[in-house]
Amino acid sequence: MAETTQRLRAMRGDNAQLMEANLSLLMEIREADTVIDALRLKLRAQCDAMEKCGIPVPGNFTELLAPIQLRPTPSQQKR
Repeated sequence: MAETTQRLRAMRGDNAQLMEANLSLLMEIREADTVIDALRLKLRAQCDAMEKCGIPVPGNFTELLAPIQLRPTPSQQKR
């Protein structure tokens, strides 16, 4: 019985460490998403300024500004 209790405590400790690491990663991802969103807004403003000056916006810029859900994944592009 004592051995089982020790194993359970060890597993709970490991689980707690994993959960903490996962939370840390999720927070970093959220920060990165915030930076990406800010840069996307800046790119949108710059593209709008280019269009006002009559300068064509490169296609890859337009692709970057497309909503993420609608952008094809690399595997979908190969089809």
